[in-house]
Amino acid sequence: MNLASIFSSVAHKKMAAVDLPQNGSNQHEINGVSALKELFGTSQTTKGKIRWHYFSDDRDPEHYSDSFTFYDARAKGSVRTGRSEWRFYYSGKFLERVREGDLLVIVCDRKGAFDALLLEKESGWERAVRQLFQLEATGPSFRTLSHESLVRKDLGFLERKVLEEIGFADDLPVVVSDEDTVLGAFGGEFPSTKAMSAFARSHVETGDSDPDETLTAWISREEELFKALENVIVLKRLREGFDNTEDFVRFSLSVLNRRKSRMGHALQNHLEEIFKRHRLRFTPQARTERNNSPDFIFPGEREYHNPIFDQSLLVMLGVKSSAKDRWRQILAEADRIPQKHLFTLEPGISVSQTSEMMEKRVQLVIPKVLHATYRTEQLGIIRSLADFISYVRCKNPA
Repeated sequence: MNLASIFSSVAHKKMAAVDLPQNGSNQHEINGVSALKELFGTSQTTKGKIRWHYFSDDRDPEHYSDSFTFYDARAKGSVRTGRSEWRFYYSGKFLERVREGDLLVIVCDRKGAFDALLLEKESGWERAVRQLFQLEATGPSFRTLSHESLVRKDLGFLERKVLEEIGFADDLPVVVSDEDTVLGAFGGEFPSTKAMSAFARSHVETGDSDPDETLTAWISREEELFKALENVIVLKRLREGFDNTEDFVRFSLSVLNRRKSRMGHALQNHLEEIFKRHRLRFTPQARTERNNSPDFIFPGEREYHNPIFDQSLLVMLGVKSSAKDRWRQILAEADRIPQKHLFTLEPGISVSQTSEMMEKRVQLVIPKVLHATYRTEQLGIIRSLADFISYVRCKNPA
């Protein structure tokens, strides 16, 4: 799969002062947008709905839907003069939160729906989206990505994670052959997370030499297979219908809750298998003070509770598929280990958060492929999975 399987067209620009309502933008218009004719696929006036999304490191993503009009302000005289002046008019006040230099990316999906991604300047969100679309030179005028560039951009692990973060995970297409594969294995029922993780690993051909690549390949394959199975089961239930609204709401919540809990468990399952293959000694879900349960203790729970065991040789790893504010939960999970390690799949964590983590003695462990979404100064405090394995092995040789 590639970006063209999700988006039919993409345009991007840096927001200039003249674009912003607080700095003189005239009547909610963005000028100089003749390139958007490629995005909308027309040279005619176009009206429709657009979903706005604002992403900033310091607050939760914000979303808003309103109307837009794409038109030629010189249409009446263009036949006579041959000159056009295309403008993009938007409704509402959503852009009042945007600042000069923020990145704007407008996308049209395969169904013809439009989304506008507004990304705070120099934020982790901007770096992640630039990696997703391979945006390099972005100026004050719109530029569009060619269809060929969307076709060439395969959906690897990084791309899938960024799409998930910005809200397009559900747009990833399901492979029909995957539906047949999971139906043959599980008969239309959701298996345990351990069973699904093991099944996914059995459908990936990879060596064990690069743990980062191995882990991300396993996770990607499990996501594909789980989505295929979910698609079959959920579609069947929807066709059966519901007796009342409450039944539908309960079913919807069960689907969402299963998605949330599955990723965390799947990540722990695959990490456990990685550690076994690299012959590390560890205890998963060990018990520590106050009945806390860190995801992994190295070399093990017995050594942790042995008062004469050198505590400098103990290592703790917490696992959070998405760190956000949840990373603080690991701080109280193992009193004997002041330096905590946290494994996460979250791309582009903000500088302020990684700085706070460093102050709290939390060492981030992130798959190598996601390092590109972090600033250069952050990379010094981030370990890859391979780095972490070497660190543990040095403390406790097998």
